Amino acid sequence: MPTVLRVAGFRMVIFLPPREHAPPHVHVRHVDGEVMIELGSRQQRGIIRSVFGMRDHDVRRAVAIVESHLEYLHDCWSQLHGPSYHDR
Repeated sequence: MPTVLRVAGFRMVIFLPPREHAPPHVHVRHVDGEVMIELGSRQQRGIIRSVFGMRDHDVRRAVAIVESHLEYLHDCWSQLHGPSYHDR
């Protein structure tokens, strides 16, 4: 479960197979919880899939961070899972 990015107290994590699953997404961890955000396409906005204990304003900040690093996070996903992993 490598941490692929740290920004402003938020840590973006991508789990490895077999624990991980498609579609491409990141787990964003913060002091008070976690949010799972689907990466969508490289031009699309992040999609919230689940929230565990994170406050609403922190969820919004996490989404903004993911969206501003979307291409980098897609590249990280592809490096860890292979470019066609989202097709599984």
